[in-house]
Amino acid sequence: MRSRSTAVLSILAASGLLLAGCASGQPAATPEAAPAVSVVESSITEPAAVGERVGVDGTQLEVWSGIVPDDAAAGALGDPEPGTRWVTANVAQWVSVEGLTGAELAPVLRSTADEAFAGVAVPQQNADVVLKPGRTYTFVWSYAVPEALVDPEALVLCVDTGDEGCSVLTK
Repeated sequence: MRSRSTAVLSILAASGLLLAGCASGQPAATPEAAPAVSVVESSITEPAAVGERVGVDGTQLEVWSGIVPDDAAAGALGDPEPGTRWVTANVAQWVSVEGLTGAELAPVLRSTADEAFAGVAVPQQNADVVLKPGRTYTFVWSYAVPEALVDPEALVLCVDTGDEGCSVLTK
C-alpha cells in the first residue's frame, strides 16, 4: 500500500513540474514563416498563367479558375444586356493596405482583341467585406462581355485598367 502511495505522489510531483515548466513564461517555438509568394511581372500583351500571382501597387490577385463563358451566371445575376454573355472568374485577392473592400479591388476584365474593352466586375457574393492586409480572400466575379469578344484565349483579368498585373483565364 505504501509503494502505491509513493507512486501516486511521484506522478503528481512530476505532473506539477511539467505544468510549472509550461507556465514559466518561455515563448513557444514558432515555425519559420513561409517565403512570400512572388508576384509575376505581366501585362495585357504578356499575361501571367492561371495560378500565378500578379499585382500592382499593393493589390494582388491570382486567377485559380476561369469559366468562359458562364451562361449559368444568369441564374444568380439575371440575363446580361442583349449582345453580351456572362464570363466568370474565380480569384484569390490580397492587399497590403488597411480599409479596402472587395468591391474596391474588383479586377477588370480586358481583351487582347480589343484593348479599349474594360469589363466591370459584378460580384456573385458580398463584396463589401473590409479586407485585412496579408490575408487571402476568394471572390467570384462575373462580367458582361460583348459576344464578339467572348474568346477564352483573348480574355485576361487585370488588377485595374492599366497595362500591368494581368492574368489569362484559361489553363
